[in-house]
Amino acid sequence: MDIQQALLIAMWVWFGGWATALAVVDIREHRLPNRMVGACLVGTIAFAGALAWSTADPWLLVQAGAASLAAVVVFGVGHVIGGMGMGDVKYAAVTGLALGTIGWAAVWWGHLLGFMLAGVVVVFGLLTGKLHRRSAVPFGPFMAAGAGIVGLTSVVPIA
Repeated sequence: MDIQQALLIAMWVWFGGWATALAVVDIREHRLPNRMVGACLVGTIAFAGALAWSTADPWLLVQAGAASLAAVVVFGVGHVIGGMGMGDVKYAAVTGLALGTIGWAAVWWGHLLGFMLAGVVVVFGLLTGKLHRRSAVPFGPFMAAGAGIVGLTSVVPIA
């Protein structure tokens, strides 16, 4: 395993630990605390920076930053038109950054997978009567799952 592979795996382990903690809080309290999201973001920036340095590719960090900004803008629109909490918008900075270290396709698929997973759960909840049209559903766990699945499958060889 080379240093880049080790850094990517370490970043996703870091992300996974924080994602798990944030998911627990979001499910219980329907919020993503700023301090937790901020700590996750700072560590992810550090890993992205180390990855860019180890590959001698500063554009990797630029790409990750641009992906983070793009995710915040998209989720910000979701907040303005309704349905997304501001915590989700802030957390999108983290998921966009982490996925951006892999590439734009990962940014797209990681976030899309989060929405797809949420959709399946919501439809199932509606069909079983566990959820109603106005039920609040914490989205952070789905964001984490989508990003985590795409991130880990991108960096860990399956064989």
